[in-house]
Parts: sequence; C-alpha cells; structure tokens
Amino acid sequence: MNKNIFIIFWLALFSFTAQAQIKLNNISAGASYWHRTYEEHNERFFLISYEADEDFTKGGVMPHLGAELNLYQNLALDVRVGYWTGDFKAQGVFGDLRLDEKIEQTIIPVSAGLLYRFPDLIREDVNFFLGAGMNRYFVQNKVSRTITGGAGTNEEDTFSGNSYGVNVKAGVEYYFTDALGLALEARYNEGYYNQTFQAVTTQAPVREQVSVRGIEAGLSLRYRFSGNPPEEPVNE
Repeated sequence: MNKNIFIIFWLALFSFTAQAQIKLNNISAGASYWHRTYEEHNERFFLISYEADEDFTKGGVMPHLGAELNLYQNLALDVRVGYWTGDFKAQGVFGDLRLDEKIEQTIIPVSAGLLYRFPDLIREDVNFFLGAGMNRYFVQNKVSRTITGGAGTNEEDTFSGNSYGVNVKAGVEYYFTDALGLALEARYNEGYYNQTFQAVTTQAPVREQVSVRGIEAGLSLRYRFSGNPPEEPVNE
C-alpha cells in the first residue's frame, strides 16, 4: 500500500501538469513532527488498559514529498503526501495470565489545497505563505495480542480504511540559490477515521470515531523550476 500511493501520487501530478499545461513551481522533500492530541476516544480505546478520562497525546516524525503548481500570480495549488507511524501498547494481568496488546499504526495523509505567497516582504529570496486544503487519510492498524502464562494464542489482525479532513498552514521559505531553498512550515490537521471494536465475541461490535487532529511543524528542501531571472548586461 505505501509504495503504491507514492507512485500514484507522482504519476498523477506529472500527468496533470502535462495535460493542463500549468506551470510547476517547485518540488520538495522534507520531514515534520506531527503532534496529535485530543480528548475524545483514541487508539488506546481498543486496548485492555484504556481509561476514559486519560489525556491523549502521540507524536512522531513524518517524512513527506510535495509539489506546487502555479495557478495565477501568487496563488498556487499545493499537493503533498506523508508517511506517519506510531505504536500503542497495553498490558493486563489476570492471575497467572498476562495479556499483551499492541497496535502498529500507519497513516498516509495526502493533501491538496490553495496556497498564497507574499513575496519580497523582507528581501527577494525570502517568501511568506498561507494556505488551506483538504486531507485524505489512508489508515492501517495492525493489532496483535499475546497471552502468556496459560493456554494462550497469538493473534494478529490488520484493519485498513480511509477518511477525509482539512488543514491550514503558514510558513516561510528562503532560497539560497536561484533553484534551491528551505521552507519552514507549520500546519494544523483536522479529521478522524472510524474503526469497529469488539471486546469479546459475545458482545456486539462497537463503532467509534478516532480523531487524527494535531499540530505539525517541519522543514523541507525545495527545488524551484523558475528562479530569479539573471540580470541583463547593461551596454555603456
């Protein structure tokens, strides 16, 4: 799933630019820290040690690839795909039995939105930008359960799905050559996904919404396809 999404992302991007003949401003590669925090049900709801009143926070570094298509003057279409992973663990003891549970989670957020750049506010090689857009979250939860100290079995299930969300962002970029630059960006991501949970086989499954909202900040290296034009020689 992971490799296919990245391949489809780049093929769709270059196919779109070729057909629509829209100018490609830049491409980028970087990493950010996505800090998820909220009070509603979280992934630990599906584990044995869940406490309803506990605060939830989970962070992790997310590598990402992106590109920017110029639409009109300083207005552009910004697209990006990331790869975020996190583990959730729990343990329960019942007499001589010990139950270990683990969720290995992968989230691939694919985003597209509008970006407006404010060039030359301080100097020519520094630009500020603001933007907002939509997110598509591809979520995979791999759940494993191990029972030790008795007649236990090892179980592993994988749950996959997708959902939608939104994002807002702001940042600044600095080009140290006509083509290469660095961008510092902060985002706020909003959204959730649904997962069905069944504590024991004698109970009816419960469907819960799990939020993925949180603040994200990071750096990216950018390659610009249209740098500042060279100065023309002056005839004296």
